[in-house]
Amino acid sequence: MASIIPEKVIPAMFFIISVDNLQKSESNIPGTLRWQLWHWTQEESDFWTKQRNVIEPLLKQYSNRHTISTEEREKVKKAIKSIREYSSYNVNGHRLLLKIAAFGNNSDWSIANIKFGTPLAKKTGSGKLDATSLKSPLLSVVSNLLGQQLLFVRDVDAPSSTKLPEGIKFAKVYRYIGTEPPQNINEYEFVGNAKRGRLVCTFEGKEFSGNQKIYAYYIARYESKKGELGEHGAMAFAEILF
Repeated sequence: MASIIPEKVIPAMFFIISVDNLQKSESNIPGTLRWQLWHWTQEESDFWTKQRNVIEPLLKQYSNRHTISTEEREKVKKAIKSIREYSSYNVNGHRLLLKIAAFGNNSDWSIANIKFGTPLAKKTGSGKLDATSLKSPLLSVVSNLLGQQLLFVRDVDAPSSTKLPEGIKFAKVYRYIGTEPPQNINEYEFVGNAKRGRLVCTFEGKEFSGNQKIYAYYIARYESKKGELGEHGAMAFAEILF
């Protein structure tokens, strides 16, 4: 098996959002998205995004049993089940995660938690290896208010926890503001370290003008206690509201 979507609902929600961010991000080939490199079809890419759009608006409510209805809970579980069945390895499945294992790179495998058949299947030592090059954090924009966006940064192996992985000192977040994603990773600017997996980014507003939609594009990576920097994870983005 290439990967298993988490059984618990909230980790599964983070997983689906993270993989969707990844599949829609630019590859190292200009004009080519990551889902295209994985040999996904447009239909497969759209299906994953469709289910992500069902669950993401309910992410905050689902973590609080007092603010989500039974119908909304069932809606989330149905979307997760749909992705499981659609991505499966049986005769009717599309083998989406297997395609990531076959055609992805180290960063893809880390974010999608794919180990079997990749270098990530090798066990690392306990506490002696920073392994920042072997994993990238999960990054999501979970709240988008006027002039303010709330980001969650999570460990790919424990997406429901706010703790940093062992050997990691900081989860560093970088941002680019524009009408289109940046063409070069050097265009991102450091905006802060996530505290307990959270980072609030604010915007003054005076720097934006006109009627065009302006977006904030984010990436994140870990810094180890030895000062080593890991790979950037998948991009997350949201329109800036004013």
